[in-house]
Amino acid sequence: MKKLILSLLVAITAIVSISAKPVAYNESSEDNWSSISYTNVPILKILDSREAYVVIYQKNKIGVGQTVIPKKWSRGDVENPRKLKIRSLGHGKLKSFLTVVKKDGEFHHVVLTVPTNRQNAVWGVISYKNSVPDTDKETLEELDL
Repeated sequence: MKKLILSLLVAITAIVSISAKPVAYNESSEDNWSSISYTNVPILKILDSREAYVVIYQKNKIGVGQTVIPKKWSRGDVENPRKLKIRSLGHGKLKSFLTVVKKDGEFHHVVLTVPTNRQNAVWGVISYKNSVPDTDKETLEELDL
């Protein structure tokens, strides 16, 4: 008797799951898809300069890449929202990473998740005498992954 009841429950569960219809909040409808996407890349080193951060990041396959993020992006107002957000990494096993957020396929903002302690090994300094190129750019170029 127990086996019969158990097999009936399994059969009913299988039939219900097979005949289930997607509902409005399901991702099967393109109306429910988001226009925001993001890419995370691990950070190997952040070099701090007077006007920008130079971020050296790990590529997906082999090698490293480099990008410049102007410090002026961290300031914003009503008309021009911030393009740079720095998030504290905290303590634990998680390593520093860079998140590039795109809206409708175009650059929206970048998030640096890094330790706040500047004595951490991920932080470095570029001499303030040296100038860093691309500190006046308005968008982040496509990262070479």
